Amino acid sequence: MTAHKEEMLATKKQKSGSSKWNKFLTMLQELGKALQFPVAVLPFAAILNRFGGLGISFAEEGSVGYWISYIIQKPGSVAFDQLPLLFAIGISFGLAKDHRGEVTMVAAIMYLIIILMTGEHGIPEMLYGNVLTFEAHEQVWNADLGAMETVINHYSSLMYVGTENSEGIYVGATYVLNVGVLGGVVSGVLAAVLYNKFKEIKLPAALSFFGGRRFVPMIGIVVAMGLVFAFAITWPWIQLVLMMMGQAVADPTNPAVAIPGTGLYAFLNRLLLPFGLHQILNTFFWFQMPINGDVIDPITGAISETDKWINGDINAFAGGLNTSGLFQSGYFPIMMGGVPAIALAMIFAAKKDRRTEVAGFLGGVALVSFISGITEPVEFSFVFLSPVLLLVHAGMAAIFMMITTAMQIQVGFGFSAGFIDYVVSFAQSWGLSTHKGGAMQVVSNPLMMLPLIAAAGGIYFFVFSLLIRKMNIQTPGREEDGGFTTEPVEITSNSGSAAVVSTSKGTVSKADKYDVMAEKFVAAIGIDNLESIDNCATRLRLVLTNNKTIDTAAIKAAGAFGFKQLGDQALQIVIGPDVEHVANSMKRIKNV
Repeated sequence: MTAHKEEMLATKKQKSGSSKWNKFLTMLQELGKALQFPVAVLPFAAILNRFGGLGISFAEEGSVGYWISYIIQKPGSVAFDQLPLLFAIGISFGLAKDHRGEVTMVAAIMYLIIILMTGEHGIPEMLYGNVLTFEAHEQVWNADLGAMETVINHYSSLMYVGTENSEGIYVGATYVLNVGVLGGVVSGVLAAVLYNKFKEIKLPAALSFFGGRRFVPMIGIVVAMGLVFAFAITWPWIQLVLMMMGQAVADPTNPAVAIPGTGLYAFLNRLLLPFGLHQILNTFFWFQMPINGDVIDPITGAISETDKWINGDINAFAGGLNTSGLFQSGYFPIMMGGVPAIALAMIFAAKKDRRTEVAGFLGGVALVSFISGITEPVEFSFVFLSPVLLLVHAGMAAIFMMITTAMQIQVGFGFSAGFIDYVVSFAQSWGLSTHKGGAMQVVSNPLMMLPLIAAAGGIYFFVFSLLIRKMNIQTPGREEDGGFTTEPVEITSNSGSAAVVSTSKGTVSKADKYDVMAEKFVAAIGIDNLESIDNCATRLRLVLTNNKTIDTAAIKAAGAFGFKQLGDQALQIVIGPDVEHVANSMKRIKNV
């Protein structure tokens, strides 16, 4: 082989590897976006569940107050009880190319098959019923003797957890094998893959009725049967390891593991933020990891149920487990104190003649972070400007997460760690702290979160102000070229009409501001360069023919807080909570 041919082969191989990596990054972006569909249900569901549950605790059973609280609480609890199914439905819909509803039916069928056949007395017991067994001395009624008798049954530790009596003898067992949210995610992803591949399949004339989209449920059922055996073979072993990890990390009384474990999680979470992959990490800890503990009454702090397993930290907190909340509490100082302080530091670090302008948008998103816990608009203002600031942010997030773990403060959320969720979770958190008693009741009280929020705000403001000035980081308002559009910009829309807007001087716009922003983005990207347009909670998630040809300066000038290119095709543009309006406008421009 000649040197030229070897070089061509190496180049081809490199391009192939690069293409696969780009495709993988694009797929991860799509999955991260789709995860937002089921998660969007949780904020309101958490409010209903928490306040309704609190009312039930206060009211006398059967009273008017009890039934009102019941009506409020039950719709909220449904979202948490059926969360894996919501993930299957939401992810399949988000990943389907045409976002049609048929795919959600396929995902639901696949998930229901999986949980039915991996449930108690299902395929896992057929495979592992005699593996890692333990004895349980159970009392059963003998009709012939007319009395209770002790029967020794054997259960596999891969699927069951034993119930001990005061003498340490197992007197029963509970089936705990649960594919949980992972089963919903896998069902949703595969349903979408099958739908996208077979939705236009053509069958022979005699079978044409079952062609196209009608073919997808059939192939989905076949694939689900294969998934059942895949889960039945592998998941019992994986869950056993996860349960041991959950018992070690999600346990405030085991600080040697819990403190560094939660700190590492927070550090990785913030590092993955720029790539939009933190949602995948969150899905495991918030919705999948098995957590064991006692259920605590939020009013009295007394134990109402012992030795209960719940999948995911958010679900465990909603269920009142005394070991819950460790993967959520540390975010409250960051999102209510730290991130707003970053915005304040950038405002004061801006040039004097730009400070009012910068305060206009950074002040608003700082308030959004404090109230709702949505931090990305602030974070994307600096994460791509300086790796140092990103590392410092991740490091301080880890520190405050470890502090809340060490203090055993347990505050959960339904969506994010903002003021709304703090108020909603306060009663449950108070009950968990009351249960501890003694000095820890004071240290772990949810009111202790307030000085932590203030401390995080002060430390963040000082550190970021110092670093921005000392390192001359070009945060908003410090750019040498001005950074933002300050004069009216004329844009010609598809209809030919002009729209005049201004980002700083209040010029009256002849078009909806979202339409204007969308037109700027499309012009900066190229209408023929756009392959797909979607969004999550705060970002446009775009797939382009080539993301290297875009006008990055124009994207920033159009009002983006930041953007991230993944591979050669994926592009994320951070807009804020109103991103959906921009996405809809871009779709109208693209006619999709």
